[in-house]
Parts: sequence; C-alpha cells; structure tokens
Amino acid sequence: MKKYILIVAILFISLQNYAQKNEYRYFSLKLGYSQGFSGQPGFNPYKYLNTPYGDMQLTPSDSYLGFISGFSGSLYYHFDFTNDMAGVYTGIEYNNFGVAAKYETVNGVYSVVEQHRLNSVGIPLGVKIGKKFYEDQRYFFLGAQFNYNIGMKSVQKPSWLNTPSSTKLDPNEFQKTSMGFFAGFNWMVINIALVYYPGSFLNKEYIMPDLNIKPYTEQNDNMFFVNVSFHVPLPLSTGWVGTKSYKLKRFFRKMGL
Repeated sequence: MKKYILIVAILFISLQNYAQKNEYRYFSLKLGYSQGFSGQPGFNPYKYLNTPYGDMQLTPSDSYLGFISGFSGSLYYHFDFTNDMAGVYTGIEYNNFGVAAKYETVNGVYSVVEQHRLNSVGIPLGVKIGKKFYEDQRYFFLGAQFNYNIGMKSVQKPSWLNTPSSTKLDPNEFQKTSMGFFAGFNWMVINIALVYYPGSFLNKEYIMPDLNIKPYTEQNDNMFFVNVSFHVPLPLSTGWVGTKSYKLKRFFRKMGL
C-alpha cells in the first residue's frame, strides 16, 4: 500500500508542475450511482447460519454474481493544459459501496445473502485525454484513488425472513485504507467509469475474540465497480453550464450559483 501511495504522490507533483502552464482551472461536481460485482468467497469451515432448525454449515453459491449498488459524491479540481487536449484533476470523493455474497446450507433448503457495505473518503488523481475537450467535456480518463475507510456494516438477508439484519463491524474487521484504479469516458454531463480494487475491504487476518477463528480469510481479492455519474463543471452560472444554456445561466445566477 505504501508503494502505491508513493507512486501517486510522485505522479501528482510532476503533473501539477506541468499544469502551471494550463489555460483552464475549474472545480466540478460529480454525483453518481455505482454497481459493484465480485467473485464469491471460498469455503469457510466456520461459516454457519442460524436457521429455524438450528445452526447449519454454509457453502458459497457459485451462481451468485455478487451485485451490490452504491452511490458517490465528488468535488474535483481540474488542471487543463493550453492545448485543450490533456489535463489532470484531483479532489475529494465520498463512496458508499461494498461487496456481496450468497451462501446456502449443505442441504440446499436455506440461503442467505450477505452484504458488507463500506463508507469511505478518497483522494483521486486522474489524467484526462481528448481532442479540444473543454467545449463538449468529452474525454477519456484514467487514474488511481487512495481511500480512507470510515466504517463498515454487515447486512444479512435470510431466505425465510422478510426483514434483513444489520450489524456494525468493529474497526479491526475491515481495512483502514484501500487503493483503487479507474478508467472511463466523460461526455457533456455523463461520466462512466470502471473501477478496480485489487485487495479485499475486509481484514483477512482478523481473529474473532474468544473463538480464535478468522471469519474473512476466504474473501475474494478482486472487486469491480461500474460508476455512472452526473458530472458538471463549476460555477454553474458563469462556467461551462452557462455557456451552453442562457436560461440555465440566468436560473443559476438567481440561485447564487
């Protein structure tokens, strides 16, 4: 993890020095929906479910794709170069996302969908590439994001109950930080990105008190997220939005935006 942070820091300093010659510097706001998917965890001999007939051994369901929805909010600062064909950006981003798995009892009668939902705050560093992209806000981008994970909760949805149960995890049960890598395309106010996390959000070395077992040791290491967002440069009245629509310009000016 320290190696990733050092690489991002060096890249950011280098690109920021080059960006001093840029023509456009502006903030942007991004609000989005994310759809996560990951492989199922391996078999854990200590994974049991309290069913109407007592505790039963669980096995992962290989047919389950591990889908889980989430959302994010970001504030970016852009450094666009004078040729209007490249630039960099950084900022701050909040994410609510996670991983999901489905387990079944060995007799196939009962099942449970288990979600681990994470709250995190991250600092992205991205590179933009396009052709005269400011006018249409049309460009490809890629980069990395360092996240500080604030908290995580576990939500279980048993097949025989209508109401799920939720438990807040101990801070030792999940990773304090994580590093993600992303690539995507922006056009006008639509932003689409594929995000990859090479590690697990859960702490595989965590040992449950009194039981001396590791509940997360078989968690999958590769997680993918597809993010679809509304992305708009700021300020709304005098910036890019104002050049596209006079009515919107007047509206946002009256709103003080």
